[in-house]
Amino acid sequence: MLKKLPIDVSSFKTMINDNYKYIDKTKHIYNIFIAGSRYYFLSRPRRFGKSLLVSTLKELFSGNKELFKDLWIYSSDYDWKEHPVIHLDLSQIEHLTSNELRINLNDALKKIAQDYNITLEYNKTPGATLKDLIENLSKINKVVILIDEYDKPILDHIKNIEEAEKQREILKSFYSVIKAQDANLRAVLLTGVSKFARTSVFSGLNNLNDITLDPKAAQLLGYTQQELIDNFMPYINNFANQENITSEALIDKLKKWYNGYRFSKIDTRVYNPFSVLYALDKREVNNYWIASGNPEFLIVLLKQKYYEIKDIENAEFSYNSIEAFDISNINIIALLFQTGYLTIVDYDKEYNSFKVNFPNFEIKQSFTNYLLTALSTYDLNTIATKMLNLKRAIDQNDLIKFFDILENIFAHIPYTLTTKDLKEKDYHTLIQFILSVLSINAQSETITNAGRIDLILETKNIIYIFEFKFNQSAQIALQQIKDKKYYQKFLDKNKKIILVGLNFNNLDNNLEFISEEFH
Repeated sequence: MLKKLPIDVSSFKTMINDNYKYIDKTKHIYNIFIAGSRYYFLSRPRRFGKSLLVSTLKELFSGNKELFKDLWIYSSDYDWKEHPVIHLDLSQIEHLTSNELRINLNDALKKIAQDYNITLEYNKTPGATLKDLIENLSKINKVVILIDEYDKPILDHIKNIEEAEKQREILKSFYSVIKAQDANLRAVLLTGVSKFARTSVFSGLNNLNDITLDPKAAQLLGYTQQELIDNFMPYINNFANQENITSEALIDKLKKWYNGYRFSKIDTRVYNPFSVLYALDKREVNNYWIASGNPEFLIVLLKQKYYEIKDIENAEFSYNSIEAFDISNINIIALLFQTGYLTIVDYDKEYNSFKVNFPNFEIKQSFTNYLLTALSTYDLNTIATKMLNLKRAIDQNDLIKFFDILENIFAHIPYTLTTKDLKEKDYHTLIQFILSVLSINAQSETITNAGRIDLILETKNIIYIFEFKFNQSAQIALQQIKDKKYYQKFLDKNKKIILVGLNFNNLDNNLEFISEEFH
């Protein structure tokens, strides 16, 4: 009987005791947290296994050896000494206001103290309470501090900079206590989605070893291709049999949808574990990322900084520019990288720079929906429905309906935005984003001997060749496809070829198209 897939299970103890499938990461854990230094920071996208890592470390440092009996670390030279653990998940601590954060942080620490039969005196600040707790627990043994979602109170107030800065100052003061307690500590790990500049949050804790882009941590979270094959083939075979396709074809589809994340200079790619588990459990390849949460802070920032995304695909950035940012001056590319919407696709050793792009189809689809929500007056659910209807129309070769829906979306981008702020490149990017996520076989800016094709969209029976123009005419766009014979490289595919010229006039928000079947 197959083990249960750990859908939304982030407790290591629950996973082991209740017969869930666990991918053994304990060798990586040992090499980083046991054989390495003691103070760590790790940033990874949401739903990527950070909470499970923290839970695993909690059980490891608590000396619960029997939970690990079937895993690599069980037979290692780890000493299994029992350490008191301070485990905080800031996503579970209410923080509507800075004062509420202060009170609830104190309460969470006092609850941990009670678990160890320690009574703490009243302290005005969470930092003072943390100091007292560490000093009391250190009488048992050296203390382990595990803080998950360290940045949640800041990100949740990103649209209110004043409140976000108040929460940041509380956390800055709180974290600064840790360094002074070095003699009492065995290990420290802080995890989160974003990485704020050290001077912003960690100025008092400047001895953290940031392993976010460290090659040693490249496989720590997420599934490698080999881990997928070694651990999930029975689930993949069952899924493939249901779909009447080969297991190899299903693996290829999973790879296009969920793989592609790269977190270091070495080219190691991993799958999003959350989406893989959902796809195998439900036996349906779908966008599970977008359904798992609405990152309101991202939509807010896209409203403010949409103009910075037009060259987002295969853009090149220095290491420092994507490594961190400050709350008062957020670099949208750095944020998109840290939150998992962009990933490393290439590294230039000579210039210490990265090229970034969307890791996979699921993420590009999610990002497009968020971007359209940010720019238009529609909410996320409405945009998702319209995107579904666009896909249905293109699959049915109903171009009239297709462009009616597309024009409707653009009509709901405010007039002041379209006439004043959005430029030709912005429209080009938006249309490319929309069309390219309607098919997993879409290709943007394909280079041929005759020039660069704006977009190729391939469905089961049809290949669409799109050319975009801005404040010109759809006929000019169509004629360019014909003059440059963009269709030639697809003649051997035995599919119907549709040529589509598209023009957007931003003065009246009018989207004009003309199509012609190639014979």
